[in-house]
Amino acid sequence: MLILLTAAFLTGTIVPVQTAANARLRLATGSLPAVVLISFAVSFAALLFISLACGIAVLPTAAQAQAIPWWGWLGGIIALFTISASTFLFKTLGQLQTTILPLLGQLLFSLVIDNFGLFGSVQIPFSTTRAAAIALILFGIALAIVLPNIKQRQQTPTPHRLLWQIAAVAAGCLMASIGAIYGTLGTLLQSAVQASTISFGIAVVAMFACCLVTGNTSNAKAAFNRKQPWWSWLGGICGAISVFSNAFLIPLLGAGTFFTAMLLGQILLSIVLETRGWLGAPQKPVLPGQYAGLALMLAGFALIRL
Repeated sequence: MLILLTAAFLTGTIVPVQTAANARLRLATGSLPAVVLISFAVSFAALLFISLACGIAVLPTAAQAQAIPWWGWLGGIIALFTISASTFLFKTLGQLQTTILPLLGQLLFSLVIDNFGLFGSVQIPFSTTRAAAIALILFGIALAIVLPNIKQRQQTPTPHRLLWQIAAVAAGCLMASIGAIYGTLGTLLQSAVQASTISFGIAVVAMFACCLVTGNTSNAKAAFNRKQPWWSWLGGICGAISVFSNAFLIPLLGAGTFFTAMLLGQILLSIVLETRGWLGAPQKPVLPGQYAGLALMLAGFALIRL
């Protein structure tokens, strides 16, 4: 169990890197659809290489395809929206909020998934302990994000910030459903790698068609015509690792437990990136009250594990 939780924690640390890398590529291309296409294409190429190297089938058998529910094919499509949202919100909300708010949505919806056993996930009933955990997390959110935002609006008003924050939470709800879908698909195919490869393959085809229709394919070429920092290409690799971890770990840990451990890794690395201004993150100091809020959030996530 400790090894699985550690793997979920490490999965969390790569998510801020993925967001920062995609945001950097967006500066080069000037096109969000082009960045998402590049990111998913790199992820698919990495997963396809692993599949071929390990002798894993890329396509499911006819019997497997019939056993997959209709929503089992939608994981990659939904991921297109979540990655687009996180890339767009990076500059608007900063690294820390772009991490915490989607994760709040992930956690809340993962509890719904656990309680009802949605998308074929492990059923874990909602309890008083989990309710107390949610209260701690919401109080932590108030200290870490809401109060600093009130002060910031008094000094430098930011239009539509609340709407972007709500959008970030909604994106997190979609992320939770993606994880559960990947997990079920991996179980049905008996291969997390195959489930991830299929999902990203579908997403690449859909995104390429979108770029063709909107005329963004030429923007994608700009990323290769300009010199980029080496880490700007990590978005796709991080995405491949993340989706594999979702497909492999959620059936073993449950959605709530997986996202709890994942959150810890995301928050810790996001704090480092934002305070240091690394990987292009807008540099902002983390206030003492925000540390207290983060501590309450982590305590709440720990309660969910009980």
